[in-house]
Amino acid sequence: MSRIDCISNRNIKIIASYLTDRVGHFDSLFNELPYPADRYNSPEAFFLNEDEWTTLDNFHRIFRRAKEISGEAYFYFNCGASSASLRSWGRFEYFVRFFAGPDDGFMRLPFFNSNINDTKEIEVVTPPSYDKSTGKVRVILKIEYHDDIEVEDDYIVDPYRRGLISSIPTVWGLSPASIQQRLYPYDPEKLFCREQEVACYGLNPRMEGNRLLINDPVDGKSRVVGKKVILKPEMIDGKRYFLGSYLEIDEAQKKMSGDKRDAILITETIQGDGRIFLKSGEIFKAPYFIMDITYDRISLINRLPQLFRVSRYQGVSEKYLIDTINRLRETIKARNRAYQALMLANEELKDTKDRVVEYTKTLEQRVAERTAELVSVQDELKALNRGLEEKVNKQVEELKKYSDLRRYLSPKLTEKILSCGGILGGQPQRKMMTVMFSDIRNFSTLTDSLEPEELFHLLDNYLAEMTNLIHHYEGTLNKIIGDGMLIFFGDPLPMEDHAQRSVLMAIEMQKKAAELKNDWRRYGYDLGMGIGINTGYVTVGNIGSDMHMDYTVIGNQVNVAARLESLAKPGQILVSQRTYSRVSDIVTAEEIGEVKVKGIHSPVMTYNIKIS
Repeated sequence: MSRIDCISNRNIKIIASYLTDRVGHFDSLFNELPYPADRYNSPEAFFLNEDEWTTLDNFHRIFRRAKEISGEAYFYFNCGASSASLRSWGRFEYFVRFFAGPDDGFMRLPFFNSNINDTKEIEVVTPPSYDKSTGKVRVILKIEYHDDIEVEDDYIVDPYRRGLISSIPTVWGLSPASIQQRLYPYDPEKLFCREQEVACYGLNPRMEGNRLLINDPVDGKSRVVGKKVILKPEMIDGKRYFLGSYLEIDEAQKKMSGDKRDAILITETIQGDGRIFLKSGEIFKAPYFIMDITYDRISLINRLPQLFRVSRYQGVSEKYLIDTINRLRETIKARNRAYQALMLANEELKDTKDRVVEYTKTLEQRVAERTAELVSVQDELKALNRGLEEKVNKQVEELKKYSDLRRYLSPKLTEKILSCGGILGGQPQRKMMTVMFSDIRNFSTLTDSLEPEELFHLLDNYLAEMTNLIHHYEGTLNKIIGDGMLIFFGDPLPMEDHAQRSVLMAIEMQKKAAELKNDWRRYGYDLGMGIGINTGYVTVGNIGSDMHMDYTVIGNQVNVAARLESLAKPGQILVSQRTYSRVSDIVTAEEIGEVKVKGIHSPVMTYNIKIS
């Protein structure tokens, strides 16, 4: 059941944005349309507010009027397709940031549909899957109108909806999706007589027995263009769907029992005046629309950055801080409104005092007391406003600190630093620290042999496990470069045991990599990771400009760690003499020998940490 106000004004905002882009204005678009004048000072203010909803009749009138203003033959489709390029979908833009690709967009269509209309439901029949034979990703959608909505009355929304859906891949720089729409719930006898877009052509559709006849729009002659068939259901994941399979009437009587779903198969394409009215192979009077959608697969180059995109945006805790700030600002406004109301009440009380002074001296005293109370409340409100503003500013500053810290540190370590009033980085300084590099061996060979989806799954799981260990040992995850990582210990939180933490964590990482080997072997690859660790004086801090700042470590000792990592074989942990001297009492190692490192005068004595 649909409510009266069943269309979100987000749709109207998309229409107005497209008109403005095409003709430079949307004048007269809302003329003489009903709107809540008690809450809005103009129809534009109401219809362009994406948080409001309007009636289906208002929406249709606006949509048809917009087409007249534009003069475009394919206005409805083009308007829907423009939403991605014009970013006219309002706050939905926020959600799109967190999607890894168009697959996520199509999977969340039921959610977005429920937020832009209350006339129909969208269901994902088959989720996005890659078809190697076509080189495309395919998804099938079912669109079913509510029982109290006449689908023929919403005919102009069909191309608009296809435009919206086809534009989803373009958000990621891909070509628009291709949509095959074979099943339609329209009754031809109703549609071509009732809908003003096509009624003017005098098609006069009619069923005679099991045949559909219409008058040809070109010569006016009566033609048989369709026949009645019985839809044949298909089972997908235990559910029954009509996807376009059918039986002839005679065949269905022999093979099917029980309730049968009648439909009309179009057998001849009918077109005229530059438009197609019916297309051979389409099926009308189906229970719902079926959209068969194909689109290009997002490339690995575009997909890998998506893996870490969400981490650049605010997390759940940060969202709560933002919500708190917004509530505080609303409280300030509410307090100001209360102050104005109290001042008005104060004036009314003074007037009352003057009028009743001759009747009772007691009343004068009460009024004076009430006035004093109001003045006191006024002072309290002013003080509260000042306090709220200070609190807002403080929380904004805390939010910035939190955003900087959570890019590199575990939640536990972030909270510890914030509780001490610390900030991330600052002016570069030299410190004794331990630096670690890790890398998956022969990873480039793996990227050449696996599909991007398979590689994405393996890398996602691997990095998640390694990050958990880094957080456990309170290390700083400085960079992730493809399959490699740079981690350091000793900043921003000082620690005396930075070498011990680094080596113990490296051992745990190699053990975890061994546990993940079975998953990688299924794809024909034996997971092996090399690790290099060095302890020494490095320069750490914020490096860059106001436009781009990076918190990192530099120096010869960093280069030593990187060189040791490049020499490490799969499963090895190579450490320098400086690191081993600090952990020799807790681990065992074999001496590898001296290694010459570019930029370092003396060779570096190297040890391989044994993993028990």
